[in-house]
Amino acid sequence: MPWLTAQAQSIHMDGREVELKDALVAFSTEHSVDLVYAERLVAGHTTTCRYNGPSIEEALACLLADTDLRAERVRRRQYVLAPLPRRAEQSERPSRPVPRGAVRGFVVDDETGEVLPGAHAFLPDLKLGTTTNEAGYFALASLPWQTYHVRFSYLGYQPRDTLLTVDAETVEIRLTPASLLTDEVVVEARRKELMAVPGVANVVAQQLEQLPAFPGEPDLFQALQWLPGVRKAGEVNGGLIVRGGEPDQNLYLLDGAPVYHPWHAFSLISTFQTETFKDIKLYQGSFPAEHGGRLSAVLDAEMKDGTRTEEHLVAAIGAASARFIVESPINDNVSFMLSGRRSYIDKLIGTSHPVEEDGRRDTLRTGYFFYDMSAKLTARSGYRHRFSLSYYGGRDELDLRLPFDLSLDIEEWLRPADLFFEIDQGWGNQLVSARYQYLYSRRLFVTVTAYGCGYTGEEATLIRPTTASSVASAYAVQLQDLGAKMDIDYYPALEHQMRAGVQVVHRDFRSAVDARIQRSPGAVEELAQTSRLQAFEAVAYVQDAWQPTSRWLIQPGLRASFFSGGTYFQLSPRLNVRYAVDPERLVLRGGVGRQVQYLHRLRDRFSLLYDLVSSRWIPTSDTVEPSSSVQVAAGAESYPLPWLTLALDGYWRTSKRVLLPVDEFQSKDGLEGPGIDVGTLLGQYTPGAARAYGVEASARVERGPWQVWLSYAGGRSRNRTPLLGETSYRPTRYDVPRALRGAVSRNGRRWSFSISNEWRSGFPYTVPVARYALGDPLDDEATRYLYRPRINNGRLPPYLRFDIVMGHRFRLFGARFRTQLHLYNVTNRRNVVDRLFDPQEEEVVSVRDRHGLPLLPLFELRMEI
Repeated sequence: MPWLTAQAQSIHMDGREVELKDALVAFSTEHSVDLVYAERLVAGHTTTCRYNGPSIEEALACLLADTDLRAERVRRRQYVLAPLPRRAEQSERPSRPVPRGAVRGFVVDDETGEVLPGAHAFLPDLKLGTTTNEAGYFALASLPWQTYHVRFSYLGYQPRDTLLTVDAETVEIRLTPASLLTDEVVVEARRKELMAVPGVANVVAQQLEQLPAFPGEPDLFQALQWLPGVRKAGEVNGGLIVRGGEPDQNLYLLDGAPVYHPWHAFSLISTFQTETFKDIKLYQGSFPAEHGGRLSAVLDAEMKDGTRTEEHLVAAIGAASARFIVESPINDNVSFMLSGRRSYIDKLIGTSHPVEEDGRRDTLRTGYFFYDMSAKLTARSGYRHRFSLSYYGGRDELDLRLPFDLSLDIEEWLRPADLFFEIDQGWGNQLVSARYQYLYSRRLFVTVTAYGCGYTGEEATLIRPTTASSVASAYAVQLQDLGAKMDIDYYPALEHQMRAGVQVVHRDFRSAVDARIQRSPGAVEELAQTSRLQAFEAVAYVQDAWQPTSRWLIQPGLRASFFSGGTYFQLSPRLNVRYAVDPERLVLRGGVGRQVQYLHRLRDRFSLLYDLVSSRWIPTSDTVEPSSSVQVAAGAESYPLPWLTLALDGYWRTSKRVLLPVDEFQSKDGLEGPGIDVGTLLGQYTPGAARAYGVEASARVERGPWQVWLSYAGGRSRNRTPLLGETSYRPTRYDVPRALRGAVSRNGRRWSFSISNEWRSGFPYTVPVARYALGDPLDDEATRYLYRPRINNGRLPPYLRFDIVMGHRFRLFGARFRTQLHLYNVTNRRNVVDRLFDPQEEEVVSVRDRHGLPLLPLFELRMEI
């Protein structure tokens, strides 16, 4: 408009009469000022402002001089137009500012009433927002009195736009889950603001259930491998490797309580059933200050509260187990969720199998099963009070008896014999977590959690290598935590969301071994040892989500921890940053942080007396320092098209004082072993350094019934042990320079189909360079050994696998059914997963490859009511 000009930093308005609405639009455009107001407030008003100067506030006051409005600054170059106080109040208090307040409420699932942690509440006009906490609560504070357009969104749900008034009653925003795509209806994704919180990957359980998983049933840890930089240590078993870390460097939280061994079936299946969770967050390296205690990753999973509307039942049977999930309201304010699962192969094939030879009978025992159960009870008293009680318990049991010739002559392998091997093993987790959440005021939310959890493992072994000798042992480990923590969410202003908290935990480590070794009828050795260690840990943290402008989100934080084992006090600063280049298309993110781990997981590398459960968590002490790491990460996330999501991240991490084996190839041929003395166990390890770096990229297409996932991870993980003379870094056992995963799926009304593949570099292995022999002159033959001066100097062939999954939905007797057939390794490629060397032959060293699983047909039948 000609009446408004801008010269350098000066604002000039010449006093002509113009429509106020047009003047505000022109002023906002010319001076890059965000103005938020209701159309009804400016309709019909004109302005005749004459102003020449540099002040935005004075210019706005001039524009609004003849109205009942005033401009309230929200943040730099952002203003809200609000009504002036009533005339009577102005005469009494002429300088009284316009009242400010908050838009606040809870975001819940419209179908079940479940709260939605991590949902986004966004003010499009101000281009800023916040996320809900664990109770689904949000607050946009210190807003001038006004009615605002607010947009709510959550992954897997349809966005919702609504109008909310400052300081109105606490509202409940209900989001509708995204409908299943059908052949007749094509749902296109809406463009949305990128509100990604730095350092965290939000995982949608419903999307994970559609991805192929071994052994053919929903499994959280299998599904997480579709995220770049996350994979299993083995082909289908083994712990999770996150960005080149070790499996014991991950923290698994279930309703705020740690789970120390979250695996069934020798790390084949996780204890986390995808369908039992309402919220799953994976922090990869760049943790916020509220999380700590591990170097690599934190998985924070929240169980469902149970539907508040109507009963819901899911029952399924798959290739490995049968399971059920029940959700139901008890009354208007109380609901519960109950789930259970058990493997059933032992019921099909039995646990005892007779073997017979020349009239002699014996019994082969192959009993194995696992089970778990989880439950949650949630009670609400209005909006201010919420209480939940969670339980998880799971266990594996193995009863094995093999009557066989220990020479392992394959033709005589299984037969009635006085020589046999018996083992009785069991391991599992239990936890109870109680949580109380209280909305103290519109700006202050308090969460108090108390928990008790533990891991136990037992192993009883009986070996009779000859008719006159035997080895019997009973080994047990136990780890128990008792903890309490309080978290406070405080919303002091629109641009700040503060969180602070304290936590205390007492840890009790116990182990015992009782062994009897009979070398001959007159030579018997006994070993009986117990060990108990206790430690106390205290943590305090503070962090802020600061939005100085509509494009920036800065999350500084500081975590302070004290550990009684060795009396260590550690400070862990954190900083995560997000910058919106285009709030609807592209955001950049980065983070840097320090992590500390006070627990080391070690395995006895010598004794055959105990093998399975001998992995023990050892606390730091005066002689064993805590491990620490520093990680720097940066990346970008983009929605170039409404149906396309792209992400690119890079990271670099260095770690100190991680415990590494003194001898990678120490043979487990000792019977007595060193016992369970912690000092002896620690003597098999030495402090070392580790580093990991890499690039991760992913693309996801969701268009109509089609879904495409692609992820690539390229990086290196290396370590070295200076005390062993290593001056350079060598590849770790889980070093994979390149990995690529992809899946294409189509979900129709009745039929679904997906094809997926995994390709990665082979794992490293150590190639011996020479062979030598040691022996006694009285021995008939010397024992040959391999010389391996360099560790992990070779690499296995690349790994490649294709899977196909076909599913069908139908209704029967009022229930919804889904059948699924999963063809694992459909090309039947026998990938090399390990390479072993035997030096005992006369002329050559024999090389033997271990191969992965062949083509396996897996199935699942699921019913939902």
